[in-house]
Amino acid sequence: MRLGSALRSPSPALVASVLAVTLVAGLGAAAREPAGSAATDTAAMRSGALDVGGLAAAPVAPLPDAVAPVPPPPPLPAPAGPTPEVAPLTELRAPDLLVTVPATLRPEQVAALGALPNLSALSVLDAGTVRVAGQDARLLGVDPSTFRAFTPQETAQSDDLWRAVARGEVAPTYVLARDRQLTLGGPITMAGSAEVPGRVGALAAFGLPGVDLVTDTTKARSLGVVPASAVLVSAPQTSISALKKAVQGALGPDAVVDVLRPEVAKAPKGKPRNYRDLYIDSARYCKGLSWTVLAAIGQVESGHGQHLGPSSAGALGPMQFLPSTWAAYGVDGDGDGQADIMSPYDAVPSAAAYLCRFGANRGPDGLYDAIFAYNHADWYVQKVLGLAAQYR
Repeated sequence: MRLGSALRSPSPALVASVLAVTLVAGLGAAAREPAGSAATDTAAMRSGALDVGGLAAAPVAPLPDAVAPVPPPPPLPAPAGPTPEVAPLTELRAPDLLVTVPATLRPEQVAALGALPNLSALSVLDAGTVRVAGQDARLLGVDPSTFRAFTPQETAQSDDLWRAVARGEVAPTYVLARDRQLTLGGPITMAGSAEVPGRVGALAAFGLPGVDLVTDTTKARSLGVVPASAVLVSAPQTSISALKKAVQGALGPDAVVDVLRPEVAKAPKGKPRNYRDLYIDSARYCKGLSWTVLAAIGQVESGHGQHLGPSSAGALGPMQFLPSTWAAYGVDGDGDGQADIMSPYDAVPSAAAYLCRFGANRGPDGLYDAIFAYNHADWYVQKVLGLAAQYR
């Protein structure tokens, strides 16, 4: 993976406004259905024959590296001894709140959280700040078997990543690895109440606000991180305001609550008339997210609804969700009582909500992490950001 790879920007002519472009041709990441197939006909009915609304499908190709990459240093040998067992991933959990407290949660506080109405899942974490390369970084100590379900799909599915964490190795985010010049398999020194050497066992996108590093609880506590001082809460059937109030009531006024499920602004009357309007409307699911990012993802994934899959990986619909991800993150965008992976009126709002959960409204680094969580590739992030800039 090339961090910070170069991007060839499309010429302005390729993204010139087209007033009435129907869904006839375009580029997409999904596998194409043959013309006239049942899947295509069904998708057309579900999409309501939305047109592009002035968005041109501009091809974008990354430039080759101008300079030969410098080979990374040889990785450190993996720690000796048996690899700890990590429970397999059975289901993704959409995190709604990340809550931190100044001291270890008391058993009665954890019990109160476990009794919240409509609670779907809970994960108690160790949390604190350490120094890496002379700068602060937020560290979580986790039980890999339970924590993995709260992360983006590709992160959650990586057994090797979670085995590395279970061994006491450290998994920084890609952004932290880039900024602090950390390499996979290389050394990392963290300073907390003590200075502790470690090994970078994996790089990952966690999609949690301000979280830079993840390791197991033993390693985290050796750094002086406060045990059981944070918790992830998932209760998708409870309104976010009611959930936040209930958690604050259970933990007291010192609890710091980061909202991961976005508050959705009121929908305008009527359905959007085309994809451009739909992208603009769906940005209300993530205050601070530009609609152009959704448009760029929609172009790359399906050519604005022209190629609906299934892809070789089994992704479906105009925003190319895997069904397992959709089960955790799909939303009913048009209020018809169901979240339909093939409907643009549900898929585009779901993409906005997914991006928001993983940091799209938290500045440039948060946006990078969120797009990376959508598709684990630096070239993909650069391509989406480049297209979004052209749409602006």
